[in-house]
Amino acid sequence: MLQVASNRKNYGVNAFLQELFRATIYKRNQGRLVRQGTFAAILVVVAFGAWRLGLTLGTWGLGLEWQFGIPAVLVAVGAWVAFRLMNVMEVADFLISVEAEMRKVSWPKRPELIRGCVVVLVVIFSLSLILTVYDLFWRSFFGWLNIY
Repeated sequence: MLQVASNRKNYGVNAFLQELFRATIYKRNQGRLVRQGTFAAILVVVAFGAWRLGLTLGTWGLGLEWQFGIPAVLVAVGAWVAFRLMNVMEVADFLISVEAEMRKVSWPKRPELIRGCVVVLVVIFSLSLILTVYDLFWRSFFGWLNIY
């Protein structure tokens, strides 16, 4: 049983490594919005990491070609890996099913959304007021006992 699980893990890694060097798009027209959104989110994280790396390289005194070149290469590689990750069969099928389920969701209308937001804000402010009163009470009580 343990060996079966390890074989699945190796298959997933092997599938991803094989997918890195393909040029085809798996199920091109299905799940486009979720796949594009996931790709964009991964790319934003990679770009932020590369930007921070560029700042770090600048503090190390490296030249501009290293300060901008290494992060640019990392962003390019990260974009390619993210793009290919969206075409791994298991990942793509999962994202396609996510988009299909999201289409089934009944989203609230504007008045219902506003009422829900008002309820949440009233509860949050009420709880913060109650906690503030409790804090002031216990602070003054412990101050009166000379514990605070």
